[in-house]
Amino acid sequence: IGVSIITMRVQIHLRAEKLTNLARGKYLGRRSSPYCTIISKSDNTNSNENAVLGRTEVIHANKDPHFTKSIIIEYDEEVAWTHLKITIRDCRALRSIIGSGKRRKSCRDDGEEEQQRIARKPFFGLGGINNNTDDHNDNSNYCSDSDPIMGEVDVEVGELLKSENGKEQQFELSTGGTLFVFITESIQGTDRGVLDCQIRGLDVKNIESGLLGLGAVDPYFVISKKENDTKKGTTCYYDVYRSEHIHDIINPFWRPFQIDLERLCNNDVHKQLKITLWDQQNRGGDRWLGEKDTTVAEMMRHVAKRGNADRESALRVEARSEKGDKIDLRALLVILKADVISANRK
Repeated sequence: IGVSIITMRVQIHLRAEKLTNLARGKYLGRRSSPYCTIISKSDNTNSNENAVLGRTEVIHANKDPHFTKSIIIEYDEEVAWTHLKITIRDCRALRSIIGSGKRRKSCRDDGEEEQQRIARKPFFGLGGINNNTDDHNDNSNYCSDSDPIMGEVDVEVGELLKSENGKEQQFELSTGGTLFVFITESIQGTDRGVLDCQIRGLDVKNIESGLLGLGAVDPYFVISKKENDTKKGTTCYYDVYRSEHIHDIINPFWRPFQIDLERLCNNDVHKQLKITLWDQQNRGGDRWLGEKDTTVAEMMRHVAKRGNADRESALRVEARSEKGDKIDLRALLVILKADVISANRK
């Protein structure tokens, strides 16, 4: 007699707030570069049961990280408990590569250059799960078990999925700060493949005064996906891709990127996404410029037809006034390409 095994792919999104700064030279203004590792826990003494399931990207110099790399696992609904340990560490190797903070602007560039080289690696999934493949390259070359721990929590997957408090749970860290864990069903549609995409900006509103008024913004964009928490009656957006920032420019060409549809939109090209435009700041928080609600399907329909300055097909990034009665155009996003390709193509 065959035994029926009920499994479900679940996707784990992580973000944190107000982490304790463990960076060397923190009194000189340096900040920790956090990343998360997820390990399966088992009461079984077999060491193979305690395996690393995945690791997020390292976010350079940030105490309030929103990690774009989600971790996908197979959840067996018939198993009583599925324990996970989530550990946040401060990546010291990336800091040593970047060097001292004296040339803050160029150091930020070097760190982001390395981070974005990792980030633009494609996500390939569907089938066997391997969160440690080319997905963001897993930062394996830079993360170490000797990196100092910024906080850790134990979670139980089934408990979070069935919680009356909603899909996102927050955990206060004994070391300071809060970790937010969101778990949801990973596959919610039938669309398969990898989005192969490139975006450029046109007429980005310049809110940077600079020296003698000659400066320009340092724009980058973040793609996030909409998640409805019916138990809480709330809507949240979770970051799934972050571009590199480009200095002093109002018409940027960002690098092409690839991301698996499962992580981008849960295999549903009509799932609500949001593209948010930011102005990178070396000191203090980055400045919000505007946003555009969209879907993968809409991005594919709006691919430029008249070259890389096709304003007619471009997506409009807008900002509303506090009263909501005025809309300010902040930029146009030209979709240079948006193709869904097979996961076997690179």
